[in-house]
Amino acid sequence: MCHESSGVALNESLGIGKGSVTLEDFYEAEVIIILGQNPGTNHPRMLSALQKAKDNGCTIISVNPLPETGLMGFKNPQTLRGVLGLKAALTDQFLQVKLNGDMALLKAITKLMLEAEEKKPGTVFDLEFIKEKTVGIEEYLQNIRKYNIQDLSEAAGISIEQIREAADVFIQKKKIIACWAMGLTQHKNAVATIKEVVNLLLLKGSIAKPGAGTCPVRGHSNVQGDRTMGIYEKPSKAFLDNIEKAFGFTPPQQHG
Repeated sequence: MCHESSGVALNESLGIGKGSVTLEDFYEAEVIIILGQNPGTNHPRMLSALQKAKDNGCTIISVNPLPETGLMGFKNPQTLRGVLGLKAALTDQFLQVKLNGDMALLKAITKLMLEAEEKKPGTVFDLEFIKEKTVGIEEYLQNIRKYNIQDLSEAAGISIEQIREAADVFIQKKKIIACWAMGLTQHKNAVATIKEVVNLLLLKGSIAKPGAGTCPVRGHSNVQGDRTMGIYEKPSKAFLDNIEKAFGFTPPQQHG
């Protein structure tokens, strides 16, 4: 159940429990933010994709209580530089957030984006996308306005200066990919935090276009948080009926 919260949050906010990007999207992204994930330790194949993205001009922001060695200095053994022992710094900004301080950090970044949008309407948010593809924008932004940036900074464990630096990147860029793993999914407020990641992407229109979208880094989307194979403790009636129709037996109907 390591990505259960990802499946729930994505289904409830976007209608699909899978990530929305392909590997090729990484090479078109303008910003990749990596939250609660250690690619160098747990997903080393991802490092070469991040290096290619960076070579293409992408800004990479890492959010984690623990500095990730692979992101700070990556020696790609398939390149001459790597063979010579020369490391490439993949991360442009490292935000050493407090444990479970991600929600506060995301809200702080969004608040600064909102302030910039209100100064120059239409220059930060994708207003056409928001109008056509989303609901609840006014209620959401009204909630964001209630927060104090200093309080959010303290809750996140990140200085206001660092938060502003990160927010400036999101203010200026349009194609954003958000990656996360169990550093986000294993908290009691995991679903809400992942929805906050989605909210940031929606404000920028960074969904369903090349170089932008959600990337929950999991082992296999069929069994971790999405259930296309039916490995789920709460299967729907429609799914159970289809099992009976396809395989000729009546599966248990009760959840559990």
